Amino acid sequence: MSPAATTQYQFATLTSSPPAEVLDGIAGIDLPADLSVTERGSTYLVIGPKPSAYDARLAVALCTLLVLTVLILSAFSVVLIAFLPVAAVPLIPLLLRDSDDLAVGAVPDDRDGATRVTIHGQAPAKLTSALDLFLTHLPVPPELSDEPPAANGSNGHSGPRSAGDQPVRAPEPTAAD
Repeated sequence: MSPAATTQYQFATLTSSPPAEVLDGIAGIDLPADLSVTERGSTYLVIGPKPSAYDARLAVALCTLLVLTVLILSAFSVVLIAFLPVAAVPLIPLLLRDSDDLAVGAVPDDRDGATRVTIHGQAPAKLTSALDLFLTHLPVPPELSDEPPAANGSNGHSGPRSAGDQPVRAPEPTAAD
């Protein structure tokens, strides 16, 4: 993903959906071909470029091999120890790697049953549109809803709501706004 193909994306909202359901929904979004869910936890996930075969483990193994080679060769001539810094060369591709990641957090909020959803990072426009659509259709916690509460059932709880009955709302302002 090149920097020109992505845009800075920030979003924060409250929902009455549980964290696992929110993360499952975001992980289920159809991602562009060059992106995947690279890491997943109980309250977060990371969307980024697909992992390559050249990772930190391979780079460290190559560095170790070069250090041992230079040390063995220095037994023949002490001057060869000057080549020891060359052992860091396998780390250069990791430093230059373009890592446009998008972090998603879904944690229980202080309010009863509410979940705080935050998203921050770099994302292509196609993905930001899909995320906006998904996040604006999450159910609003009852204490934040502008609608009057639904008629209560016989047990004092409101009846189930269908997905079409849920309000669509604009994103909450973030610190960047």
